[in-house]
Amino acid sequence: MTNPSARWRALGPLHLDLRTRLTLSVMLIALLSTLGVAAGAFFYIRNNTLEVIASDQMQRTVAIAEAIDQKFISRRVLLKAFAESLEAQQLRGTAQLQPFLLRHTALMEVFDNVAVLDRTGNLVANYLGLEALGKLNLADRPYFIETLASDKGVISQPVRNRSRGVAQVLMTQPVHDASGNIVYVINGQITLEKPNFLGELAGLKFGKTGYVFITNTNGIVIDSPRKGRILKHFDAEGGHNEATTLAVAGFEGTTDAVNRLGVHALYAFKQTRQTNWIIGTHYPYNEAFADLRRVEQLTSMGALALSLLVGGLALLLLRRQLAPLGRLHEHMLATQAAARYVPLQAEYPPDELGDLARSFDLLMTERQSAREQLEASENYLREVLRHAGDAFVAIDGQARISEWNHQAEVIFGHSREQAMGQSLTELMVPAAMRPGCQAGMAEFLHSGVGPLVGKRREIDALHRDGHTIPVELSIAAMKVGDHFIAHAFLRDISERQAAEERIAASGKLLQDIADNMPSLVARLDSSMRYTFVNAHFQKAFPGRSFIGKAMQEVYDEAEFPIVEPWARKALSGERVTFEKQGAMHSSYSETRFEITYIPDWDADGRVRGFFSMSFDITERKRVENAIAANEAKLRGITDNLPALVAHLDADQRFTFVNGEVREWWGKEPASLIGHTMREVVGEMFYARVQPMLQRALAGERLEFESQRTVDGALRDAHSIFVPEFDAEGAVVGVFVMTINITELKTAQRKLALQARVDSLTQLANRVAFNEAMPLMLARSKRSGDALAVMYLDIDHFKAINDSLGHAAGDEVLCEFARRLEASVRTTDLVVRLAGDEFVVVLENLSGPEVASAVAQKIVVQVARPVFNVHDQPLSITTSIGILFHSHTSPPTTPAELLARADGALYAAKAAGRNRFEFAA
Repeated sequence: MTNPSARWRALGPLHLDLRTRLTLSVMLIALLSTLGVAAGAFFYIRNNTLEVIASDQMQRTVAIAEAIDQKFISRRVLLKAFAESLEAQQLRGTAQLQPFLLRHTALMEVFDNVAVLDRTGNLVANYLGLEALGKLNLADRPYFIETLASDKGVISQPVRNRSRGVAQVLMTQPVHDASGNIVYVINGQITLEKPNFLGELAGLKFGKTGYVFITNTNGIVIDSPRKGRILKHFDAEGGHNEATTLAVAGFEGTTDAVNRLGVHALYAFKQTRQTNWIIGTHYPYNEAFADLRRVEQLTSMGALALSLLVGGLALLLLRRQLAPLGRLHEHMLATQAAARYVPLQAEYPPDELGDLARSFDLLMTERQSAREQLEASENYLREVLRHAGDAFVAIDGQARISEWNHQAEVIFGHSREQAMGQSLTELMVPAAMRPGCQAGMAEFLHSGVGPLVGKRREIDALHRDGHTIPVELSIAAMKVGDHFIAHAFLRDISERQAAEERIAASGKLLQDIADNMPSLVARLDSSMRYTFVNAHFQKAFPGRSFIGKAMQEVYDEAEFPIVEPWARKALSGERVTFEKQGAMHSSYSETRFEITYIPDWDADGRVRGFFSMSFDITERKRVENAIAANEAKLRGITDNLPALVAHLDADQRFTFVNGEVREWWGKEPASLIGHTMREVVGEMFYARVQPMLQRALAGERLEFESQRTVDGALRDAHSIFVPEFDAEGAVVGVFVMTINITELKTAQRKLALQARVDSLTQLANRVAFNEAMPLMLARSKRSGDALAVMYLDIDHFKAINDSLGHAAGDEVLCEFARRLEASVRTTDLVVRLAGDEFVVVLENLSGPEVASAVAQKIVVQVARPVFNVHDQPLSITTSIGILFHSHTSPPTTPAELLARADGALYAAKAAGRNRFEFAA
């Protein structure tokens, strides 16, 4: 006899022993665990990295847009100052204007050329190109016309310079005479092909090859790394960029798209406030995630190395621990083929292995009898499975077979291996029926509906050898993702059909069937005489015969007039259904019936009688009445709730609305039933709630707040969407409750505003300063622009309070605050810290001289004219401490900035007051 152990080894190198399998399992678990954790982490990191990259890109784009706005604002300030100088000196003609213009060299630091036009558009002064004086007229330029019409400076659309042929943008500023009439228009020219306007902004890079570009809302390129595209439409060179198209249409934010060169990139867009320019940034997708991909590769290699190390250690440990088990295994293999069991000749250790060996000895002694019983049981179960049930076939989203049971093998002749993955129509549908079946299957996989779904139908199916088999088909649909799959049960009804044919020929079998129907069945001829009744009908009238009797004889005088009209309609060819209480003298006098009269047609199409079928609907009527009573109670409760309560079905149609809808939507509850949410609330409001409604229909309970205009007033609402589940766990609708929280939200907004505004001067207070200062430092770091912190107080303010009283001091503080706000830009932050202490923060500064000019302006504005307090003139002055902070300055905190500016304030006071000093 061959040694079983030898046979086991003869299985070849692919049969691994337990130690090897356990080792490989440990290695696999370690590898899968490491890779799983790494994959999950990298999935999370990739998603968060994309959000961080997009957020950072958007912040940088917004900073660029703000920087460009500030450049326009600063140039506007210079043009206004130059115009005010011309107005103050009332210069006229080229002879006076040209020398005056040439002396203002500062203008050429921010403009490529500055020109002065008279009211008729003639060039009367020009910094560059003196030969054009008196020869060039720009009266037809739109920006010139708009300046005259609006009496204020404008920023032109990109244009081509007539004399020099360069692409440029012009900023204008009107100059008035003593009567306020426009006499001149100053033109500041900015050449788009030169970097002097955008400066370092044009050279910013996103990754290695990302860049900044500018278009306007008309799609005209303002700036681009390729200067040849300037003043052309962004689509002029062919191709299409969906991201830029969205931005021109008004989109602001981040997106991703493929440009006309086929580069997949992240885009961010922000429109400037001073012009209709759109700042766009292009960041190639591959560059954004290059470092992350390298880390993923290194992590995967580390996971593999870790798995190999764990596997090696596991192999050494398992080889030592499983040695006794190996000996027991050899013994078990040798025993499998033996007719009688011989116990292992060894002492069993007092541990789990010893218990296993002893249990093996005990079990093997009982094996012989147990084997015979087991073989008998297996044979019985195998026979049951072979002859049991219907064929079961599952179909996946591609109409291919995903499950095939043993009965399917028997009925259709295909083994499970042959059927799995095959097309259902090719394998089982006869050729003549395939086109229609394929079309119906495509519709089913998309919508989950079809003529066979949820019904039992008899069809012909194809056997492997080519003949057709009549089967009874029942299909259930199940949605998986965005498509449906099907589970089908099929029963071979060849024998049943033969039996049905025999039943059709047997009158007695027909009687048996009718007698077992759960209804009262009868047939009457054209003279309304009974020709057939079933057992239930006979039971309703015990002791009476019906065959040959007229309907009038069966029903009494009170009941016959009720049924006669319906019988006449049936004899005229109409199928009718009505409800009626059971006959008074029958055993069903307390039963409510639904009676149907069905015409019986002969071969010539004439009515030769009708069938009567009566169904007991007593329980159904009781349930319907109970439901109606419960609905009335529910409406009585919900109509008195201070909230809008409604129910939507799976198609988002209203099935219930309480009376509060009159207050919210001005409509009657009954008028909404059957209408969709979109139809009732309109497209605009529906677009806001549709995502939440879809999530509720997916099974999620939601609470959210929204706003809507009701009777011309804005109303805040708190809504709760609760999904409704049926007995099988499917969502069949959504319960909606909406509460009016307008008063609560209004109070919250007022409290939030009051907490950040100084009640006396209406300036920002210390809370607002503490919130804004870290954001300003972050913007300065990102943009590279400097900022300045000014610490101010009113000189000798205590003396004013002591001599004139606190009311007078409050008037001085309010007037000081107004003059302070008038002296700075609207974008600058003005704060009252406490008492007479104020702070001004200036952003986007090019150098300390800008802060110095603003400080000098504040000193002058405060000192004159004098303050008028209680009809008493007061001479008020201020001292200012300034801290200038650039992007190259050491990192600092808002508190440190304030402390250093305060020190400069004390230096200004020590130097004599009514002045400003910079912090060291």
